[in-house]
Amino acid sequence: QIFHFIYMTPQNNRAMAKSATAQGTAAIASSITAASRDASLLDHEKEFRASDDDALFEQNLNSSNNSEEDPNISADVTAKSSTMNELATPYHFVPLEMGGNGRTHKSTVASTALIQEIGGLPTLERMTTHFYSNAFLDSTLDNFIRSHGDPHAKRFSRWIHQKLTGSSVWDEERASRSARPVTVANGHTIVVHDRSSAHVAAWHSPKRPDHEVGRHFKLDECRVWMRLHFLALRVIVGDSSPSFTDYYIRFIGHFISVYEGTAPAFARDSARWSAEQGNVQEYIDNGRTMNDVLGLSLGQALSQIPQDEADDTYWPYEM
Repeated sequence: QIFHFIYMTPQNNRAMAKSATAQGTAAIASSITAASRDASLLDHEKEFRASDDDALFEQNLNSSNNSEEDPNISADVTAKSSTMNELATPYHFVPLEMGGNGRTHKSTVASTALIQEIGGLPTLERMTTHFYSNAFLDSTLDNFIRSHGDPHAKRFSRWIHQKLTGSSVWDEERASRSARPVTVANGHTIVVHDRSSAHVAAWHSPKRPDHEVGRHFKLDECRVWMRLHFLALRVIVGDSSPSFTDYYIRFIGHFISVYEGTAPAFARDSARWSAEQGNVQEYIDNGRTMNDVLGLSLGQALSQIPQDEADDTYWPYEM
């Protein structure tokens, strides 16, 4: 073997020491910069969660080790109601039950029965799977989705089930998630552990144009989301439970408000959109882009829905 030796003069030693110091300083500065970026993202997450009473309720519920389950609410997520058949079950109105000074959704015996009526968690997961299969192809929504490999449909269906029945299936799924941070735009990292952190990750998706990174959902994007989600509701649940469909549209109307305050007024219109197959076909023909809603001002958007819905300040909490 031939070994190459470099004779180290004092000048060489000083130069190498200076270089090593510079490299170390740069590494520390880079580490501090990365930590600052991640801290700012965590601040964004905390700020958003603080503005969402339902998210705060979910966080507090999950951190409680002694929570009691309502004995009247079934935790069987796979049970199918004996009333499920080819005919629609009779309609009955089920109000949204609100707690936390009237701003947080609460499950009830009646809302639990609606989940059982449509077939439980399996039906919900088919619905969310249908939604994401379309969202992945949508020119607007897919920019918010960092990775198609994450179990989006599984997580979403379990969140819905827990919110409407009081079960713990979403908490159990969250407990099984990896605590490893994921990389989003501009080198930021975030641990996606709940609904708030998932949406902060979406706002900072690396797929978004640089000038839009960090921006929250706008009204037009919420309308696209609701249209495709209610399309999945129509395809999977259909007419089997008009009571569930009515409740679920109001349920989404409540939750969409935390992302865009003007969006609830458009929930019913978004649900009607997929009733016309021509609307869906036109959307597909346009490259899965909803040109009729994107980029509109609030005034232009409101002109597209019935006046009574645009003026209704009580829905979805009162009929």
